Amino acid sequence: MTEPSCACTRLRLDGSGTQIAGEDHANVHFPPPLIHGVGVMSGLGLSYLYPLVLPKSSSLVWVGAGLLALALAIASSAFREFARSRNPVPPNRPIHGLMTAGPFRFTRNPLYLALACLHAGFGLVAGNAWVLLILVPSLLWVRYYVIVREEAYLTRRFGQPYLDYQAQVRRWI
Repeated sequence: MTEPSCACTRLRLDGSGTQIAGEDHANVHFPPPLIHGVGVMSGLGLSYLYPLVLPKSSSLVWVGAGLLALALAIASSAFREFARSRNPVPPNRPIHGLMTAGPFRFTRNPLYLALACLHAGFGLVAGNAWVLLILVPSLLWVRYYVIVREEAYLTRRFGQPYLDYQAQVRRWI
């Protein structure tokens, strides 16, 4: 009998809220693109209600465009590595192997780094200070809701090889 690729309906937690027996994924059900999307949309909504614009500056627009291009480059490289390793991208699916090549040589979370660059780049290009301000809680949400769960899962799944990788490669940059 084959196991389902995501056993979300079998989620069980112990008394401390830690995931136990039967689950083979990071237990993340609110994906980081949605977290940043909600952040950007909230910034746009707040800007509509209470305008908070950045100074008009072509330099800020160029920096924003550079961040958008960087986000695309990082994400493309990370997606190639996911495809090469045949690991799923969604954090609520079990992975098959530890990824340490490609952009994962420089950051343990290249897709989250790309999302942060995309979020900041959009805020700069749009001249919207709210979008930039909301980047901070978005990053905190990703860090403490997503990354903590993923790191616990990867430690359970791969043990010492993941701990060694974690000691060698930074979480962000």
